[in-house]
Amino acid sequence: MVEKLRKVVDKWRTDEYRGASEVTKDLFRFWFDEDHIVDDRAFHYYFGQREAIETLIYLVEIARQRDAVDMIRKYGEVHFPEGSQQYMGDLISFQTSMDGARQLRRYVPEVEGESTQDLPAKDLRRYAVKMATGSGKTVVMAMFMVWSYFHKRHVTGSDLSTNFLLIPPNVIVYQRLEKDFANKSVFYELPLVPREWKPEWDQLKVILRGESAEPQASGNLFLANIHQIYESRGAEWTPANAVEALMGPAPAKDPTSRQRPMLERIMSLRDLVILNDEAHHVHDEDLEWHKTLMAIHGRLPTGLSAWLDFSATPKDQNGTYFPWVICDYPLAQAVEDRIVKAPLIVHRVDRKDPENVTAKNVTGKYGDWLIAALERLKEHRKTYKPFGVRPVLFIMAEKNVFATEIGGWLVSHGGLKEHEVLVIHTDIEGEILQGDLEKAREAARSIDKPDNKVKAIVSVMMLREGWDVRSVTVALGLRPFTSQARILPEQAVGRGLRLMLGVSPDRTQTLEVMGTQAFEEFVRQLETEGVGIRTVNKPPAPPQIVEPVAEKSRFDIVIPLTKPIYVRNVKLLAGLDPLKLVPVYERDELPEQFRIRLRMDFAPTRTEVHRTVIVPDGTPLAQDIVASVTNKVTLDARLVGGFAELYPIVSTYLAKRCFGMEVDVESDDIRSRLRDVLVQEAIATYIAREIGQLTAEKRPVEFEREDFRLSETKHFAWRRNLPLRQCKKTVFNFVATYNSFEKKFAQFLDERCRDVIRFASLGTTEQESGTSFRVNYLKPSGALGFYYPDWVAVQKTEKGEVNWIVETKGRIWEGTEAKDRAIAEWCRSVSRQTGEDWRFLRVNQSDYEKQLWPSFAALAESTEQAARGLL
Repeated sequence: MVEKLRKVVDKWRTDEYRGASEVTKDLFRFWFDEDHIVDDRAFHYYFGQREAIETLIYLVEIARQRDAVDMIRKYGEVHFPEGSQQYMGDLISFQTSMDGARQLRRYVPEVEGESTQDLPAKDLRRYAVKMATGSGKTVVMAMFMVWSYFHKRHVTGSDLSTNFLLIPPNVIVYQRLEKDFANKSVFYELPLVPREWKPEWDQLKVILRGESAEPQASGNLFLANIHQIYESRGAEWTPANAVEALMGPAPAKDPTSRQRPMLERIMSLRDLVILNDEAHHVHDEDLEWHKTLMAIHGRLPTGLSAWLDFSATPKDQNGTYFPWVICDYPLAQAVEDRIVKAPLIVHRVDRKDPENVTAKNVTGKYGDWLIAALERLKEHRKTYKPFGVRPVLFIMAEKNVFATEIGGWLVSHGGLKEHEVLVIHTDIEGEILQGDLEKAREAARSIDKPDNKVKAIVSVMMLREGWDVRSVTVALGLRPFTSQARILPEQAVGRGLRLMLGVSPDRTQTLEVMGTQAFEEFVRQLETEGVGIRTVNKPPAPPQIVEPVAEKSRFDIVIPLTKPIYVRNVKLLAGLDPLKLVPVYERDELPEQFRIRLRMDFAPTRTEVHRTVIVPDGTPLAQDIVASVTNKVTLDARLVGGFAELYPIVSTYLAKRCFGMEVDVESDDIRSRLRDVLVQEAIATYIAREIGQLTAEKRPVEFEREDFRLSETKHFAWRRNLPLRQCKKTVFNFVATYNSFEKKFAQFLDERCRDVIRFASLGTTEQESGTSFRVNYLKPSGALGFYYPDWVAVQKTEKGEVNWIVETKGRIWEGTEAKDRAIAEWCRSVSRQTGEDWRFLRVNQSDYEKQLWPSFAALAESTEQAARGLL
């Protein structure tokens, strides 16, 4: 269903989410339109996260699809692999088993044959989201919780829920989720809940496994492994003797002390959303936890509000995808978008795979591979030591006894110390054995910390799921990989794909994959999903380290860091004059058919239109309409407690400006028009945008640090657009650039501009390496944004030095002019306050490439004239 749904959701996004509730539109604007700062760095949601939450919300709120059969009929289609033989039977058909289970029979391209799969129960709103490891599915789960919570509380007739059950498959995944959700930290560390809505969100109650806390009537988040839920069914009282069997249990000394089983507490709720993490565990309907979740669905008055499955590999035991997958952000796209490491096969051992491997000879048979992997680990440790990152080697063995022997060899022959090697044993399903569980938990908590002592992890399938391991940079596979192993290529390397933090603004990192020929071929299966897997015999060169150097200190530049100049001030709401607003039929927020109709009825004559109007049953009174629109504006503008101030503004606008003329809001005609939800939402959106512009209070420029020097920038690693250019007139050893235009511009500043005495690239130093130079600005939509310029250059003129902030543009995007105005104003203000000359210049690639510019002055003069319309 993914391809058709993607097109539908793309169009919905282009249409500005037509038909969506104000809760939906407001969250989308907050999440995706506003710029955010997290840990003093720019934060933006990945497109894969955006598409996932958009698709989920579209299916729930717009398409209102809550049955898998209906969804598959509407969106399902089969694509034949190129060159495959066409299948002559029905591509998609439905059937019912003798026990009443609904099933899908379909052609499966991966196996070029037919497969039968169980489907969710009728009218069970179940969706699966496929997102590559490291692409942030936990954030999407949190986004859905926020949306469902506020939708239930503020949208009339919402069939969603403020109650959530988040289910991890094992202890390791539980601990990862506990870190994010136990104290609701993920909702406060990331921009998930608008600041004005947080008082409502604070009411959400979190109940962890093992806790006896009773849920609230609404607003609960349960976090527990499924085993704790279905095993709680056995918590009922059982008689200890014949007397108790006859008389029942003795009364408790404290009746309030009885702890209800978690399942009972969950079933006491009126509605619930279930979110399954690592959902490839729940494909089998015979599993206890599927039965338990279905029991919850049957017990709730209206069934589950939603059942969401999240996994990088939502496949069943036959290797076929769940048929209810509605969104796919594959590993190939995540690699291309540079949000995970790119897997790279480093072929260092030119030998056939060993045979007859035993516990006694395993290290001898695999010795060459172990030595090669240790060499790469040593190189990586050396490269990343300056960043406080300690790379880790992960070795995947065939059996637990092999893992034990390999771990011992790493100490006795590999040069590692005993505490630097972690051996984890697993069962046949990949679950960690009880004896190794605690050290595995500790490793999961500490493996990425700067003081981590572990250099090598040896296991069978430990990193299959649940580990947010960023420090793994070498993965060594020493086992045969077959379909019987029930492990997928992405699962084998997935836990080493997460990006290391704080080392590279270009987000270009690799995971070196090494191992037997069988392992290399196994990893190459990722190519069937579009992941380009390069194979090299020579290990890749380490990334170039970009840093300021003392020998070039004469080219250092002082650049002031300033505080944001725009803040929200709801007190300014009193300045909104409804009589200065334009009629709603002149606004794009209103659907075109309504604009045309209202313009024809009201705009030409400027007089009231008298007609006989049949008012539909249930048309609200005028005061109810005003209250409804006011509530929508309050929510849309994220104003807490602003209803009293907004009500008269909305009332005046509806009566005197909404239709371009004064009207009687009590009249049947006007009430009939205003009863339409789309008209109300258009009015609310328009007024809220005006409020956004009005309440964005502009403050004078204040310095956070007036004397920040580029020489204080932390060093960072760079792989993109290599080799990097070495320039003379910059304090950095290299000038890191993202594209060829930037590289040419650096050469221009360094070699042809005799009037430029020093310069530096700024665009590469913001995200993870230190300058944090940014300028706050107001977007056309009213959202607050941050602008990060590309270059700073110091020009020598007859009147003295001029400091330039330069932006090089390959394409002009919406919002560019707003950024230009903001940085130009910043330059004027800083110039006044410091007494130094600061100016802004935008250089478009199309203009720059028209001629060979002799100097910076010539380029600046021509560009400034063009900007003033003089050329």
